[in-house]
Amino acid sequence: MATRICRTLAAFLLVLPNYVLSNSSSLPPRGPGSNGGEDVYDYIVVGSGPGGAPVATNLAKAGYSVLLLEAGDDQTGDITTQILQLGIPQLTNRWDFYVRHFEDNATQLRNNHLTWQRADGSLWVGNGSAAPADATLLGIYYPRGATLGGGSVINAGATVLPSRSYWDGIGTLTGDSSWNADNLREIFQRIENNHYLPPGTPGHGFTGYFDTNGNNGTIWERAPGTTAILGSMVSTLGGDPADTISLATRDINNASPDRDTSPGLYGLPLHANETWGRSSARDLVLSTLAAKKPNGKPKYPLTLKTHALVSKVLFDTKEGKGKGKGKGNSPNKKPRAIGVEYLEGEALYRADPRYSPSSGPSNPPVRIAKARKEVILSAGVFNTPQILQLSGIGPRSELARLNISVVVDLPGVGTHMTDNQEIPVVGLAQQPFETLPSEYDPPGLVCMFGMPGDPCIDLWLQGLGPYARATLNTNAFTLATNHSSPPGEVDILFFAIPFAFRGYWRFDAVVNFPPDPPNTFGISVVKINPGNRAGTVKLRSTDPRDTPDINFNIFTEGASQDLAALREAIEFARTAYENTPAPYGPVQPTEPPLDQTVQEEEQWIREQAFGHHASGTCAIGPDGDAFAVLDSKFKVRGVDGLRVVDGSAFPSAPGAFPVVGTFLISEKASLDILSDA
Repeated sequence: MATRICRTLAAFLLVLPNYVLSNSSSLPPRGPGSNGGEDVYDYIVVGSGPGGAPVATNLAKAGYSVLLLEAGDDQTGDITTQILQLGIPQLTNRWDFYVRHFEDNATQLRNNHLTWQRADGSLWVGNGSAAPADATLLGIYYPRGATLGGGSVINAGATVLPSRSYWDGIGTLTGDSSWNADNLREIFQRIENNHYLPPGTPGHGFTGYFDTNGNNGTIWERAPGTTAILGSMVSTLGGDPADTISLATRDINNASPDRDTSPGLYGLPLHANETWGRSSARDLVLSTLAAKKPNGKPKYPLTLKTHALVSKVLFDTKEGKGKGKGKGNSPNKKPRAIGVEYLEGEALYRADPRYSPSSGPSNPPVRIAKARKEVILSAGVFNTPQILQLSGIGPRSELARLNISVVVDLPGVGTHMTDNQEIPVVGLAQQPFETLPSEYDPPGLVCMFGMPGDPCIDLWLQGLGPYARATLNTNAFTLATNHSSPPGEVDILFFAIPFAFRGYWRFDAVVNFPPDPPNTFGISVVKINPGNRAGTVKLRSTDPRDTPDINFNIFTEGASQDLAALREAIEFARTAYENTPAPYGPVQPTEPPLDQTVQEEEQWIREQAFGHHASGTCAIGPDGDAFAVLDSKFKVRGVDGLRVVDGSAFPSAPGAFPVVGTFLISEKASLDILSDA
């Protein structure tokens, strides 16, 4: 069963975990002032992931003192977090959330990958019909990055730009012309350091901090089975399977105006350097901290504090800047964010797998930091709305339920959440899949996936070996279904791998399903622009260490269109399986089950779909929209001095994979903040 768990996660990540602890450190303050013993900075940024790191470093490089607060610690000392193929959620770098997909319990319990906790504390994974009598439902496992660098340290690294219409759509929605595809492409060019295209390729950058890399085609020469299925997908779309390898190296982030309406096979770039080391937000923070003046002193006034769990934003309700000239309690005056309160300590949050009521402090130290200019929340799609609600900003009814004083009634906080729904189309080939050894590797080389004594780590440190090359998860196949919106734009992304990726569950859980045979293949289907925005993040309590109540309410909005698109994608994958040539084909489709009615298949999709790219819980929107938490400059409505810069801000899903889009909006927010400085 443990083998089955590893194989399932390896389907997408192609790695195994290595639980390596490293000591965290809190770097000394650089340039803050003080006020009665309180730390004072120009800006406070909460969260060091792709949303927080760029804005924090950009503000510091502009000469402003910045406090960057991170609830986790720095895991740079764990080499597996430096190698893209090995970096996955581990005990020391993740938070374990358990979420719901539905309000309806009967539908929820039919999901085959629910996590339950037994009376002895062990975990069990399966659907409700087979759950042990002593098991309590936790939910669907949804790990998040909780370390310096956030999700960019634990993700698979997929780097696909949102469509032009996505960025232009935000401009149309808000009336802000700075939101346009050309502007965001320019930002991408500025931050990118491309390693897979010729220098000077239009639309790409080659000197920035955000490394990108892609396959050069050799992996497909060594993986004949996967290449055969990719070739059948090419043929099913009307192409020549003889072109498969060259197509699998094409740039999916090309600057062509037809990019978003050109379906087919591409390479899937990842955020990795030239030897496939992980490029992350952590690197940006550490390089900024390491920069020195000629006299050896820190070059930039950036302070990093780890093990800092923010509990609330602090407001001055007397000195806020108002629209009018009134003083005192003028109705035109807004509360102003002046700092944050945070708890100090390791593994304080109850989503941390290391958290223990018996081992951690019951009353951790409470600290306060003040901001002269602004507070920027970049704590993530679940935790940013949690902090706002704990601070008195959110739906009045939800705040009243917990007797939280209302600072601003913003009904959009913790609502309108969306996610890219995924399902695998699973098939059984005529023979097992294999990846042939590279001629450049030592004979008999066996990688140990980061375990002690792994010879492939030693090779990687020399820029050699399997970890220093592209892997099988560097393919992407796009499809424009008859249900795409905008019409004609690709709305499905497939990635094809010799495993079945069905979602996430913890490695130490007992699973209630058999392992897949070695001839298993998975064509994973990702809905690029889902229509559903009915998810919610609500407080369970006023305790900042508690996790929120998270329900995606999937397929509540736009269900008919999304389900029809997913069914069309499933049929495409099945056709490709059936047309795969020998010796691997034809591939027999097994999942979703065959011979279902339309209604039965849609019900199966509802019950078994999963996601791991949440967004939109504090969305940007137009003036006059009661559910628009942010204006187009990332400012929280109803208060001054407070912005949100992370995946919460997206008004809808930012393409198939959110990481690059989050880096881009952080760069854009930096410009907006500096223009107000």
